[in-house]
Amino acid sequence: MEAVALVLPIFGVIGLGYFAARSGFLSEAAVDGIDKYAFNFAITALLFRALSVTELPTSLPWGLWFSYYGGVLLVWAVGGFAARFVLRRSPADSVIIGFGGGFSNTVMLGIPIILTAYGEEAGVPLFFILAFHGLTVFTIATFLLETTRPRDGVPLSILAILGESLKGLIKNPVILALGSGIAFGQTGLTIPGPIDATLEMLARTGIPCALFVLGATLVRYEIRRSVGAASLIACVKLVLHPIVVFVLASFVFDLPPLWIKVVVTMAAMPTGVYCFILASRYQAAPGAASSAVVMVTGISLVTLTVVLNLFL
Repeated sequence: MEAVALVLPIFGVIGLGYFAARSGFLSEAAVDGIDKYAFNFAITALLFRALSVTELPTSLPWGLWFSYYGGVLLVWAVGGFAARFVLRRSPADSVIIGFGGGFSNTVMLGIPIILTAYGEEAGVPLFFILAFHGLTVFTIATFLLETTRPRDGVPLSILAILGESLKGLIKNPVILALGSGIAFGQTGLTIPGPIDATLEMLARTGIPCALFVLGATLVRYEIRRSVGAASLIACVKLVLHPIVVFVLASFVFDLPPLWIKVVVTMAAMPTGVYCFILASRYQAAPGAASSAVVMVTGISLVTLTVVLNLFL
C-alpha cells in the first residue's frame, strides 16, 4: 500500500499535465516554458541543495557503474537482436528499438520518484549514474546510428561524436547542479541562510513541475504506430532491464541496499523521450519510438508500483 500511495499521486500529476496539454489549456510554448523552468531552476536547486550536504564514498563506485550500465548494454543488445532477427527490422531501426529497451527516463521521472521514495541520501548513487549517462549512452547510440546510416553524406568521426556528447554533458543543467553540489559539499562550507531559503523554495516546485511537464510532453507522441516494435521495447524495458540490473547489483557486485534500490528503480523507469528525438533525427524507427514513449510510460504505472512495493 505504501508503494501505491507513492505512485498514484505521481502519475496523477503526470495525468494532469497530459490533460492540460491535450485539452489545449496549455500551448506548446507554455509547456516548453514550464520545462525550462523545471530543469534549469527548480530541479537544479533541488539537486544542488541535496548534494551539498551529502558525503561521497571513499572509493569510485565501479560496482554501481557496471551494474547499471552493464544492464543497459545487455538489454540493448537483446532488444536490438530481437528487432533485427525476429521483427526483421533494418540495422538502424534495431539500434533504436534496442536503445528504447535500455534507455530510462532518468530526469523527468527517475529523479522525482527516486528522491521521493528513498530520500535525499539517494542523491549520491543518482549523481554517479547521471554524471556519465549522456556521455556513455548517447555516444554509443550516436556511433551505432552513424555506422548504419546511408553513406551519401559524410559520417561523423568517433572524435566528433565524443565531442558532441561532451558538449551536451557540459551544458546539461542537471549534471552541472549535481557536480557543483558535490564540489560545494567538499569545501565544508554551508549555504548562507537567505540563499538556502531561496533554493529550498525553488526545490519544492521541482518534482511536481517535472512530473507535470512529462505528462504534457506525452501529447506530442503517438501510440498507434509500430505497436509490435513498441511492445518489444516495453517488455525489454519494464521487465528484463530491472531484472538484469537487480541480478548484477545484488549477486555480482554486492552493492549496498540503498544503491540496489536506486539502480533497479532507475532501470524500471519507462523509456525516455530522447529515444524518439534520436529516432527522428536519424529516421530510424520513429513510429516505434513514438509509440514506446507513451505505451511504456503508461504501463510503468503498474510495474513501478511492483518494484517500489518490493523495496519500501
